[in-house]
Amino acid sequence: MTMRCARLRRAMAMAAGILVLPALSITGLGAPGAAADGTGSPTDTLGSGQRVELTVEHSPAPARRAARAGSFQVFPVPTSSAGLRRITTAPNGDMWFVERDKNKVGRITTAGAIDEFNLPATTTGDGWVKDLDVDAAGNVWVVFDQGWKVLRFHPSSPGAAIGWSYDYPYGEEVRVGPDATWVTMSYDEDGIVRISGNTDHWDANAPECDGALGRGRDGLMWCQSFDKLIQVNAAGNGGVAYPLPSNATYPYSVATGPTGKIWFGRDTGGTMFTSPSSGNVGWVGDDNQVGTIRTGDRTAPRSLVTGPDGNVWFTSVGAAKGIGHVNAAGVGAVVQVGNYEPTSLTYGADGAIWFTDETNNSIVRVPRENLWVTNVNVGANSQLVPHAQPPVKTKKKLKADKKRKKAKVTVSCGGGLMACSGTILVKAGKKRLGTGSYAVAVNSKGKASVKLTKAARKLLQRSRTVKVTVVLTAATGATATKKAKLTR
Repeated sequence: MTMRCARLRRAMAMAAGILVLPALSITGLGAPGAAADGTGSPTDTLGSGQRVELTVEHSPAPARRAARAGSFQVFPVPTSSAGLRRITTAPNGDMWFVERDKNKVGRITTAGAIDEFNLPATTTGDGWVKDLDVDAAGNVWVVFDQGWKVLRFHPSSPGAAIGWSYDYPYGEEVRVGPDATWVTMSYDEDGIVRISGNTDHWDANAPECDGALGRGRDGLMWCQSFDKLIQVNAAGNGGVAYPLPSNATYPYSVATGPTGKIWFGRDTGGTMFTSPSSGNVGWVGDDNQVGTIRTGDRTAPRSLVTGPDGNVWFTSVGAAKGIGHVNAAGVGAVVQVGNYEPTSLTYGADGAIWFTDETNNSIVRVPRENLWVTNVNVGANSQLVPHAQPPVKTKKKLKADKKRKKAKVTVSCGGGLMACSGTILVKAGKKRLGTGSYAVAVNSKGKASVKLTKAARKLLQRSRTVKVTVVLTAATGATATKKAKLTR
């Protein structure tokens, strides 16, 4: 199928709407065959074990002071305009990332040291690295040369890389499975290649995988094919298709989730004039039913990763740019990190979220404690449930200053994931006496300042003590009320 036909088919189906149907067994889909135009089954034209030289450029970790809680750190990539894409965490804690436009892949440590690996010469001369993954032994797998080549190397011996070359179709995404490495193939035909040891194989009955690829909780590989997800069998010679609801077709990312068989992120895509939008995060349950959570009309979830904390983390590349997360209960948030535009993210070995930013040619580290409360306009139709803020308390006494223009309120924050923050209202009956805001770390106390009104000053002129009500409204909307006394 040509790219134009595939796009037309997608557009027609989206316009018509797709219904959720029972799972379909796949056999004999898209069997590749020899053709005069070069379309055919992939072959290992480089030969097993052939050495391919890679050169490495090293940039030491920057000197930096310890980051204060809640702050983020930025690590510019030495190669300018690199076209940063996927980032993933290796078993040893290093993180590997794609430099799409410079025919390189990079590695960054949690200390911020960066190594850039120059890939072999390309067929076209302009590179275009498409994807990478890292296996349990620390081998790095790369799809490069616009998808014409796949490379495997270990960073301890980059001069002993092994490569595979392909004609049409092109390699898209690469993911490591429990006993093999898999590559989705797309363009003239769609399919999936299984690489075990030094041998690659594309079965005649391989499912029509069309891009996104990930490993499910069931240990099997899952791929996207237009309006459905496909659970590929262990041999790669068939699978099971799961049609998606009309608001969740064409997922751009699939990954292991906290529950069910597989999770996915999707959106409407974008154009040169519009941002991707109408984002959903969804899953195929153990009962084979498809569920979705809308993340907002201005969001576009990509680069899904499930962390040890049980959250599914994702980047939003829509108009609402940021880092998002959601758990199995639908609790989550989308957070803008400074003025950065996350492209792909990974859950770091240090417990922080690390992401690439193609626009700013940087890698950014942000602690999770800074990502619990939505701070960007996600648009209408978001179904994300805000995290509950820890319980807050105030003391029974508020002391005004000598000029009776301000008063100090002691706020205590209980235990939980996120710090306590919000607004303060002091009133007597319906009369507003003062307003302010508070921000207190988990399991700690802090003093907040309240600006007193003229009405408060008049009451304190007549009496040294005024009975008041203190209302704390959290950033999540929850309120806590306390009877107290305002004194001078």
